[in-house]
Amino acid sequence: MKHLVVTCVALCLVLAGCARPAEEPTVAEEATVVEWERVLPGLMTETQKAQQELMLTAVNALAAELMGELTAALDAGDASAAIGVCRVKAPLVAAHVTEMYGVEIGRTSYRLRNQANVAPSWADAYVADLVEDPTYVGGPNGELGALLPIRLRAECQMCHGPAEDIDEGIQAALAEHYPNDQAMGFAEGDLRGWFWIEAPPGEPEPAETEM
Repeated sequence: MKHLVVTCVALCLVLAGCARPAEEPTVAEEATVVEWERVLPGLMTETQKAQQELMLTAVNALAAELMGELTAALDAGDASAAIGVCRVKAPLVAAHVTEMYGVEIGRTSYRLRNQANVAPSWADAYVADLVEDPTYVGGPNGELGALLPIRLRAECQMCHGPAEDIDEGIQAALAEHYPNDQAMGFAEGDLRGWFWIEAPPGEPEPAETEM
């Protein structure tokens, strides 16, 4: 299960010719279009396979740490504390994973709760298409990006389920911190969003794991 895609911006530069008739008009320079292109797992180079392995390791580390924080909050009997985990601790966990594995990583969705969780531009088309399979994209300089689906777990319905089923205290906390929240109304197993990851160009260095 390994794929990836990305799309970047094109620059158009047109230089106008001089007004004097005795001179040749300046030829317009064509802009270079730089694009991210989807990479099928079976067609990956050895470097891309190593990048993919690194990204999967990093996203597993992020998911495990986030679930650990959420479980601890729920075990303490404070459901609203789970909101704090996603709002405060999730960015810290992502920064920690970025530093440890040398990748860029985050979460995104087609129905955002936190408007800061917008995906990189290369992922826009895949988010719009609601891709349900792991998607890999190669960058113009040898980067590799991934969009890995997140499906709603049963325990996450307390914050992401139908509004009428969400505790009033949780709804109040969500309204306070996320006035533009679009992330309710999901059922268990629904596509909630994605982890996005970018690995830098070149063969990855072995990650230093903590003891």
